[in-house]
Amino acid sequence: MGVREKKREKTKDKEDVRESEVQVPDEAERTEAATETKSAQAVHTPDIVVERKEHQLAQTESPTGDSIEATPTEIEAEALPPPWGGIDESEWMYGIPTRQADLSLWAEEWGDYLLQWAETRSVHVISVASFITEPPFKDMRSKVDAFRIISEGLIEKQVAEWVDKNERQLRVYWKPLEDWADDIYAWCLDTGKLRLDVKSIVIQESQQAFSHLPEEDLYKVLAIMVTRGFADWVDKKKGAVVIEA
Repeated sequence: MGVREKKREKTKDKEDVRESEVQVPDEAERTEAATETKSAQAVHTPDIVVERKEHQLAQTESPTGDSIEATPTEIEAEALPPPWGGIDESEWMYGIPTRQADLSLWAEEWGDYLLQWAETRSVHVISVASFITEPPFKDMRSKVDAFRIISEGLIEKQVAEWVDKNERQLRVYWKPLEDWADDIYAWCLDTGKLRLDVKSIVIQESQQAFSHLPEEDLYKVLAIMVTRGFADWVDKKKGAVVIEA
């Protein structure tokens, strides 16, 4: 996905932003970020804190003894910039457009990128506090408003929903729950683990991508597995199932 040239023509004349403008959060945004951080600490929500994963390359040896660099298994946090580039390259993308036609397209492009950004980091819940401090979003003007506009666009596409009533935390579905059910079932067959429950998945299987799902979503995924005939309930209240091999 990239920003097409015609969008540059539509929006570049709308704002005459001085190159000397300093892009830092204003006082209201810093206050809201501090408030949100305290709120996130008070309420247990899995994956609310964005964790950076180190980019590791496996080193192996060829038959001749030469060192071979294997294909990366994870993308580094900074390895997925927006397709339109940073603020120095595409300054118009970092401000909220004033025309509705431009605003819809702008929100769609940022929304698609936000889903990719979250998938790269295995993040399922994004808070406004993390949004306004994480690159490249921290370079946006009116970051809190931008977060809300982008979020509403994703909600309209049914790939996101608000976690809290104050609409400060956004659950993003970069992968459908049905696909997670398929992944867990395949993993169970491969590993021979035929009994699962939500708590053991979170605690004992932390190396698996599905263990980072919010716990309420893990209950839903196990329910999908039961509905599909992949598993039977052992204790529905505790989210425990036995896999049908």
